[in-house]
Order: sequence, then structure tokens, then C-alpha cells
Amino acid sequence: MNVITALRSSDFLRNNTIFFAGSVLVGALNYLYYPLIGRLVSPAVFGEIQTLVSLFLQFTIFLNVLGMITVNIMANYADKEKAHRTIVELEKFAAYLSLLLLAFSLVAGSALQQALRFESSLPFTALALALIVSIPLTFRSAYARSQRRFGVAISSQLIGAATKLAFSAGLVILGLGTFGAIGGIVVAQFIAFLYAARWAGRLGFLRPKNSNYASLPDIRMILPELKYAGLVFVGLLSITLLMSIDIIIIKYFFDAQTAGLYAGIATVARIIFFLSAPIAQVLMPSIKINQSSTENRRLLIKSLGLTLLVTSPVLIACILFPNMVVSLLMGSTYDGYSHLLPLLATSIFLLSIMNLLGMYYLSLRTKAVAVIGCIGFLLTVAAMMSWHPSVDAVVWSLFFGSVATVLAGGLFSITNLRRI
Repeated sequence: MNVITALRSSDFLRNNTIFFAGSVLVGALNYLYYPLIGRLVSPAVFGEIQTLVSLFLQFTIFLNVLGMITVNIMANYADKEKAHRTIVELEKFAAYLSLLLLAFSLVAGSALQQALRFESSLPFTALALALIVSIPLTFRSAYARSQRRFGVAISSQLIGAATKLAFSAGLVILGLGTFGAIGGIVVAQFIAFLYAARWAGRLGFLRPKNSNYASLPDIRMILPELKYAGLVFVGLLSITLLMSIDIIIIKYFFDAQTAGLYAGIATVARIIFFLSAPIAQVLMPSIKINQSSTENRRLLIKSLGLTLLVTSPVLIACILFPNMVVSLLMGSTYDGYSHLLPLLATSIFLLSIMNLLGMYYLSLRTKAVAVIGCIGFLLTVAAMMSWHPSVDAVVWSLFFGSVATVLAGGLFSITNLRRI
């Protein structure tokens, strides 16, 4: 009864419950993508797919940044017409950047194929197409979150996750391999966009009359937000890269079989981040620059508590029963590297905490957290590049980098939280 009363009386807890419950299902479907595809292809091909997914995460960082800015604009702009016009101009800006990336993938596809030891360059083109389709979906889903319509936002993610699973698996079964696995993402993003666009229009996301999608973006209008985007980009990029740079490093320095087996273990560890990420997404539109620091801190503390509540059981299972967890989720083929799971899971847990702190301070447009994340990433990469005699060594570098980053973020919070 007390739990029900708390949910009814607190919009923040209710939104977290809705978004978290839906995100657990989304995370389960997104996660199922990996063991399902991993069972349909060889470890070497799975290593290629996991590498491309990691690259997709890096390439979509700027989209996630612009989505976060969309939420921040709607939370802090008093003039809603100006807010809508700014969002449309940002969307046009993202479209031009993605087209440049598509052109790059076509020109540099062969070089990427050789550098990362792929069998074909076509998957890189599919990766760029997936990014282009993701642009309109990102902005409309972000708009729904800004209006506290988390049910709409999570429904679009559910549609995307389910259709990605179906189409990617189907295309792989048809013999399209890595290209099919990424091609399924393209189809899924488009279908999810159709749903999100319909609801965003109902919620008031309309193109202003004096705005034309065919024209170049109005840089002068969006320049202030692009400066903020640079801050968010650095902060989000550092955490996202820390989350996935180990897979890319191992793919570069080790053989395809080893990279594929490690990718399976890394996939298991990242369940923790999938569980915690929705909490940070609910926190961001709730934090406002003009809101009292006491209220902002209260929301942060609640979010930290929720993060510990939902991630601790998974972390404990990964530490105490790594062999069982890996066999259950990925199959016995990956058991040889299951001893890495406790260290990897702990690293991802620490980065999940840092991600939450990052979202809080970036919502308040505080620069220091981006600097902390960037330094943590650079130190971690330097360690991985200079010392990689074994896969275990790469994982230890990730662990120490995660510890250092979270300690720096925690120290900053202790010394500055009361003033922000």
C-alpha cells in the first residue's frame, strides 16, 4: 500500500516506474539480439557484428546529444515557438552530418574493411544508413520524453527492439551475415520512427511555418545550443567510449575468434548499463537550471538509490556465478572467458554510476564533468594501447580507468554538489 501511495504522489517515481518497466522489456529484447545472432553465426562473424554495433553507438552519440538537448530546450525555454524552431534546425543539422558520414562510408569502406579485418565493406554502408534513419526517430522520441510522455517514448523503443530482432535474425538466416544483422537495424529504426512521428505530432511537435527542411540549418539560431552540444558531446562520448572501447581494442589487437568470444562476455556485463540507463533518461528532463538546488539534489539522490536497487542483484550474480550466467545467456562456447565477467561487470557498474552523475551535471550545463570523463577515457585508452599482452590486461585497464573516473566524479560531487 505504501508503495502504491508513493507512486501516486510522486510524478518522478511514477515516471521512473513506467520508463524502467518498459526499458527492462526493451533491454531484454535488445539483449536477446546478441545471443540469438551469436547462435546463428560463427564467433568470428559475431565479432564483426559486435564491432559494428559498438561503432554504431559511437556514431550515434551526436544524435543522443541532440536528443538530450531537445529535452533540455523544452524544459528551459519559455518561448515554445522558438523552442520548436530551434529543434527543427538542430534536426536539419544532424541530417547533413549523417549524409557526410554516409559519403565517408562509401569512400573509406575498403580501408575500414582492411583495418578491422572484415570480409566486406558493405556493412559499413548499412551502418551509415542506420544512422540516417535514426535521426527523425531520435528527435521525436526526445520530444515525447520532454513532455513527460514516457509511455510513448518507451513504446517506440519497444517497436524498434522487437522489429530489429525479427528482421536481423531473418536476414542472417537468409545468408546475409553481418550485412543482414545491421540491415535489420535500419528497417527497425524506420518502423519505430513512423510510430514516434505520429505521437509526436499529437503532442504538439510541429514544424514552424517559416522553417523549411530543404534549406540549410540556421547556424546562428542554433549556435548557442551547439556550444552546449559540444559540452554534452564530450561528456557523453567519454562514457560511451569507456563502455565499448575494450571491444574495439581487442578486435584490433587480437584474432577474430578471440574478439568474438570476448564480445560475448562483454555483452553479458553490459546488462547492468542497460538496466541503469532509463533512470538517467528520466532524471534529465526533471533537472532544471531555474529549479532550486535542493530539489535537484533530491532527484539525484533518488536516482542513485534506484540505480543501486536495480543493478546490484545483477552485479552480485555476475561476481558470484560467472560461469552459470555466461552459459545461460551466451552458451557454453563462451565459457573460456567467463572468468573476466566479475571484473567487467564491476567496471560497467561504476560507469553506470558515472553516467548518472554526468546526466545530472550536463542538465545543469556544468563543464567539469565533461572534462573528468574525457580525462578518464584518455587514460584508459593509453593504458590499453601500451599494455595489452592478453585479454585480461585490457580488462584490468578498463577496470582501473572506471575506478579513477568514478572517484574523480565523486570527489567533484562532494565538493560542489551544495553549490549547484
